[in-house]
Amino acid sequence: MKPFPTLATVASAFFIGVQSNAKAPDDRTNIQGVWLAQKESLNGKSKQVNFRYVFKGDKVTFTDETGREEKYTFKLDPMSKPKLCLIWPIGSDKKSKPVAVGYRLNGNSLTLIVAPEGKRPRDISDNYDQELIVCARSRS
Repeated sequence: MKPFPTLATVASAFFIGVQSNAKAPDDRTNIQGVWLAQKESLNGKSKQVNFRYVFKGDKVTFTDETGREEKYTFKLDPMSKPKLCLIWPIGSDKKSKPVAVGYRLNGNSLTLIVAPEGKRPRDISDNYDQELIVCARSRS
């Protein structure tokens, strides 16, 4: 007579299987929320900054240090090297050329790279006249 597996054994096997098949959250999920820019650098010269980015759905709102807001739609391209966040001003034609912003997302840290107008970021650095912005996730 074959022994039947106990309910605990079956439940454990199911739970382990579900855990190993669980999909890790992607960048689009992880970037959602409020990000506070703390430091900005360009060609090795850095300064403290105080502005924010709010990612909600496929929209991002940038608020500068004076309180002026700019709203964009965005789409992430995590397969690019470096990874890219393609942004279009709200109300613009999606067929228009987006601005490509490089990004690195690591837990509660977001680094953005803004290349000179008309160019794409080359890497995650403040070299090549690229602006590097270091942000932290807001805890509130």
